[in-house]
Amino acid sequence: MDRLRVALLVETSRGYGRGILHGVWQYIQEHETWSILYRPCGFGQVAPSWISSWDGDGIIAFIDTAKTARLLKQSGVPTVDLLGELIPKPQVPFVAPDNQQVAELAVQYFLDRGYQSFAACGFRTGLRPMLDQRCLKFQQQIQETGAECALFTPRGGGKEGPSWEREQEQIARWLQGLPKPLALFTCNDTRGREVLNACQTHNISVPEEVAVLGVGNDDILCQLSDERLSSIDVDPQRVGYQAAAVLDSLMQQKPVSDLTFIPPRRVVSRHSTDSLAVTDPELATAIQYIRRYACRQIQVEDVVKQVNLERRVLERRFRKLLGRSPKAEIIRLQLVRARELLAETTLSNTEIAYRCGFNSAAYFMDLFRRKVGQTPGEFRQTSQSPEQIV
Repeated sequence: MDRLRVALLVETSRGYGRGILHGVWQYIQEHETWSILYRPCGFGQVAPSWISSWDGDGIIAFIDTAKTARLLKQSGVPTVDLLGELIPKPQVPFVAPDNQQVAELAVQYFLDRGYQSFAACGFRTGLRPMLDQRCLKFQQQIQETGAECALFTPRGGGKEGPSWEREQEQIARWLQGLPKPLALFTCNDTRGREVLNACQTHNISVPEEVAVLGVGNDDILCQLSDERLSSIDVDPQRVGYQAAAVLDSLMQQKPVSDLTFIPPRRVVSRHSTDSLAVTDPELATAIQYIRRYACRQIQVEDVVKQVNLERRVLERRFRKLLGRSPKAEIIRLQLVRARELLAETTLSNTEIAYRCGFNSAAYFMDLFRRKVGQTPGEFRQTSQSPEQIV
């Protein structure tokens, strides 16, 4: 049987595109042997004209221009879109990160750190619709908590927006006029780096004044300078893996969903958010202690010893700020670490229980099921990225 011929029109200068290719490769290793035609296709670039008459079997592509959409439609080849940027959208299946869950994860991350002032920074409206949506969903989630969320909108410069220098000035002035400490969500890591640059140039302290969170977890972008960028890992390997699975079904003329959204994996914390928006010094000390030692079998009494407060006073302040007790915060962080280990390692439940500070594997598994709604085994199976599926 001849190999199926699949074209990959994917931008790979960033970690997201490279992760997608890794996910496609993983799917091929496990299911099908495809003959791959790879053509780098950057944002705003038009697909090569020959694709309209290409006699292949399937295409996975970043579709962000009307001309690319027309060329792919003319080809008549089953196609999966990875961007969803074009309006109106091409009539092909679409696989991408779940922006709703990205926003929810970002909001909870900032709330857990005690922030009460929030903002989101994207690009010029309409330039990248999916990134516009990401910022709007973050704003909506914040507003549902009863707080406000400022949105940055570049001014001037036509369709593409202002020049680099002018926009850096605009970002800095905007940030200087917002209340501090500020939790700032950026639509992707590129925007996050630009914000960090504006802060550094205009003497805005990160993370003390502004905590900056990106999306994408591109290792190179996030660690490009001393002010390393915290970011949400949107699991591009799984996006690529699922895109390949959808294309495989299309090529076999099986029904597929028009929209497939992949949940983010986690927030990867780095320097840009390494701070807590807590003005109460005793409470800040307690929270820092818990975050550092939650998985070392600490008890609430150990936390009390770190501050000059009675236990009932500490618990009252905790509930007022975080909406939960010190004990609940310890357990929450233990389970956060457990979820990371389940998703990223092959450690046994017993080993994970030990590493997360639980005395009993049975207690850990029962608590995990009650709090997460899945057994550890079920969670591991559903949260694995393609690179971990063997």
